[in-house]
Amino acid sequence: MIDSPITLTPQYDRVIVTGGGSGIGRSVALALAATGAHVYVLGRRMPRLEKTVELGTGLNGEITPIACDIRRAEIVDEVFTRIEADDGPAPLLYHSAAAAYAALAEDITPAGFFKVVNASLIGAFHVIHRWGTGLIAAGLPGAAVAVTSALASRETPGIAHSSASKAGVEGLIRSMSREWGRYGIRLNALGPGPFPSEGTNDLWEHDSIRNRMERTTALGRYGTEAEIVGPSLFLLSKYAAYITGVSLQVDGGLRLASYTVHSPEEVAQQTATT
Repeated sequence: MIDSPITLTPQYDRVIVTGGGSGIGRSVALALAATGAHVYVLGRRMPRLEKTVELGTGLNGEITPIACDIRRAEIVDEVFTRIEADDGPAPLLYHSAAAAYAALAEDITPAGFFKVVNASLIGAFHVIHRWGTGLIAAGLPGAAVAVTSALASRETPGIAHSSASKAGVEGLIRSMSREWGRYGIRLNALGPGPFPSEGTNDLWEHDSIRNRMERTTALGRYGTEAEIVGPSLFLLSKYAAYITGVSLQVDGGLRLASYTVHSPEEVAQQTATT
């Protein structure tokens, strides 16, 4: 019989989920709570986090909402210190918090570029670094997933600032996974394709972009938030115990196309009407 760390079902214990007040983060948080995990949902807006708690009523696990501005390292440190006071460092992290808005590169201001990079890349460093160093100090293993984009390595007209951030997060994940593997810490990225959700609808809702997506994506449709939950839980689980430093694209085959969903002309038309 093959010696394996895998059990019949994935095991989740205590999980930190950033961006847990909406979209993919909320869906993953609820799925984790359904398995019986204690999920700490982090976000800037407490009412949204409380809505996640409300939606999780009756699930097997527990959801604890914590207001956290990931753009500020000192606040991230305070929040993680609070979580660690419960029962030590949380062994699992799902980082989905980010910022994005549609704009042509010539219309992005330095302030706008910094706003997106600060929330999406620098914020990711604050969270992943604080989580990982907490585990290292305690001598514990762990697993993290950072949500990036299926287009992080491709041209992305209309979201150059977000594209730069997501590509940076993937580079961060690759480098940290190589360094932290010796501590038993796994880090992977998960790149969603077209998954309309709160906070990203303005990137996908334009009719011409929708039509182009249907021609471009192999499956010919948008994904649903439920369809990203499974891959997310897999990467956090013991089923993925030998996977680290990868970027798993969950995109309906979008990467197989020779051109991207967005075009500069469509973005210009979209941003002119919003």
